[in-house]
Amino acid sequence: MSSLSNFVKRLRDIMRNDAGINGDAQRIEQIAWMLFLKVYDAKEQDWEMEEDDYQSIMPEACRWINWAHDDGAGRAMTGDRLLDFVNNTLFPTLKGLEVTPETPVKKAIVQANFQDANNYMKDGVLLRQVINVIDELDLGDYEESHAFGEIYESILRELQSAGSSGEFYTPRAVTDFMAKMIRPRVGEKMADFACGTGGFLTSWLKELEPQVDSTDDQARFASSVYGIEKKQFPYMLCVTNLLLHGIDVPTVYHENALTRDVLDYADDDRFDVVLMNPPYGGSEKADVKNHFPADLASSETADLFMSVIMYRLKENGRAAVILPDGFLFGTDNAKISIKKKLLSEFNLHTVVRMPGSVFSPYTSITTNILFFDRTGPTKTTWFYRLDMPEGYRHFSKTKPMKLEHFAPVMDWWNDRRELEADGFFKAKAFTAAQLAGELGYNLDQCGYPHEEEEILDPMDLILRYQEERASLNAVVDNTLNSILSGLAGNKVAAYSNAANGALRRLSEIDQSFPDKMQKSILQLAIQGRLVEQRPEEGTGEELYREIQREKEKLIREGKIKREKLLPEISEDDKPFEIPEGWKWVRLADIAYLTSGNQYNEEESGIPYLKVADMNLPENKYEITTSSRFTSPDNNGPIPKHSIIFPKRGGAIATNKKKIVRNQPVYIDSNSMGMTAIIPGIFDFMRLWFDSIDMGKLQTGTSVPQINNKDLYPLLFPLPPLGEQKRIVEKLEELLPMCERLTQQC
Repeated sequence: MSSLSNFVKRLRDIMRNDAGINGDAQRIEQIAWMLFLKVYDAKEQDWEMEEDDYQSIMPEACRWINWAHDDGAGRAMTGDRLLDFVNNTLFPTLKGLEVTPETPVKKAIVQANFQDANNYMKDGVLLRQVINVIDELDLGDYEESHAFGEIYESILRELQSAGSSGEFYTPRAVTDFMAKMIRPRVGEKMADFACGTGGFLTSWLKELEPQVDSTDDQARFASSVYGIEKKQFPYMLCVTNLLLHGIDVPTVYHENALTRDVLDYADDDRFDVVLMNPPYGGSEKADVKNHFPADLASSETADLFMSVIMYRLKENGRAAVILPDGFLFGTDNAKISIKKKLLSEFNLHTVVRMPGSVFSPYTSITTNILFFDRTGPTKTTWFYRLDMPEGYRHFSKTKPMKLEHFAPVMDWWNDRRELEADGFFKAKAFTAAQLAGELGYNLDQCGYPHEEEEILDPMDLILRYQEERASLNAVVDNTLNSILSGLAGNKVAAYSNAANGALRRLSEIDQSFPDKMQKSILQLAIQGRLVEQRPEEGTGEELYREIQREKEKLIREGKIKREKLLPEISEDDKPFEIPEGWKWVRLADIAYLTSGNQYNEEESGIPYLKVADMNLPENKYEITTSSRFTSPDNNGPIPKHSIIFPKRGGAIATNKKKIVRNQPVYIDSNSMGMTAIIPGIFDFMRLWFDSIDMGKLQTGTSVPQINNKDLYPLLFPLPPLGEQKRIVEKLEELLPMCERLTQQC
């Protein structure tokens, strides 16, 4: 294959033309089952050479080599014939394979992989093209097979942009760091009870492999990982991943690790090491909680997995687990019980706080790595805050987290000491007594000082809101119970003060939540994650060229001036990821700015506005007639499809604005107008404007001001016009719900 690095792009380009595939999630799932069959076929060819009596579990007609491989003789199936075979022979056959408890794992995984798999493609010719690209892989060639292992990692990284599928992917730098710090040893068995695509399993294998020195070591190495995955798609990817990493018998099960009573686990069910990133923010069926002791029966998925981990870790075993901030600060009854068990029965020796964008764009929730072992109760817990590396504002797909970014914590690991940065503790030790006593099991220590408001994704925001409310309600409930128990005098007063503080905080988060939700939804819209992308709507590049043609026309007509050329947009400039069909441009590319002038009172029939007139009316998209008028000036009026905003004075920081949709207006010298070069992008442009904090752009000390040079370089994410309209329609549906929340709160 000429270019492995181009592999995913070639497949995507073909599949975009198939009407049966809707979005990246389905596209990657489609690739997954074909890749599995291709990889499994290469393995079967090896097994046939190694075993004299090897018999495939698949009928001959369903083996990749016999239906997918094109030998160039013109006999390969394509079109309707290929579709008919895949839909009516291949899938029904593989889904219906007979599997018994005696079926070897390496054969049973075929039926398990296809149990809930789907063929989404509807065009048999395009399906043939995709199959041919995959069939070009020479997995019998060691070098190419090894290189494809790297390409497979890039396929898994694509899950970050595949909607809800992103929950299956943990950045490789994180899994590698955790495996490195847990220090694998040959002969140990490691488990991940929600293994997703197998990132922790393969990182463990990579870290363990240099220790393999003999045939016995190799056998222990090959049987050293154990996984469980509830969902079909990541399960399929995980099995393929392990096959590619030389594990011929992947011990991975397609089931739910939470549906067995934790008290039933015996020594044989326990493991030397657990490495995990449990799903969080999800919810299980109500009866799942029945598998846990009453005090540990949380409604939060991550909490339940923490209990499973503790019950399935061997004596002297080690664990490294990723958990969200909500687990650290949570004070509801279940979280307190889980943390009590963790500190009293396990040694929680280290908590590493990670930057918020590590899992971007899947989640903006800040996460943490808890390192603990089963060697006795906790005596001391160290907290270490891992800050963003120098030169990074955030991690992204083009600038992902790397293992080298963990270097500061790895250097500190063996030489632990308290550290401070900018007046806050970056590393600090707490005794178990402190954590359990004065801190009330609050493990939210050495966190990130938030100098600016953090905008979370809607689901993350709701999760955080629910966790904060649950924790605060728990404080109030504990106070009431304490009073009912007859605590005397000053103790009642102390508890009451805590309750009053919790009630005040409850009121604060209730009042701020609707505004945060509005900003969160707006952020999704601007980042291209609110509606799906549709290839038939064109691209941002095509729209950009149309806008440039109109801009040149306006310059020729003397309606706008040609601005100074701005620098090209570099990867470091881009503040976040946007969909593939979008284009980063500068504001100067899609809009022009006009400053206001002084005025006189001669009537011209054109409304005149000052900064004081920018208070938004109830219908904020319509302009109201003003009592002041002006004569035409050098700049002329601000045309329709413009946004008017303050350019001077304290009003800049208020983000005050006025929407000009249906008629031109004049503005005073303290104001500025931003006009869309083509009217079609105006509605999306005003949404983008809402996401900009103008106060951060102002200059000057005595009189704050903002100028063209501050605004024209701003980056603007440009979607295709059809998608812009759908985004606006979706927001017009969602934002009123936020306004109703405001009224209710």
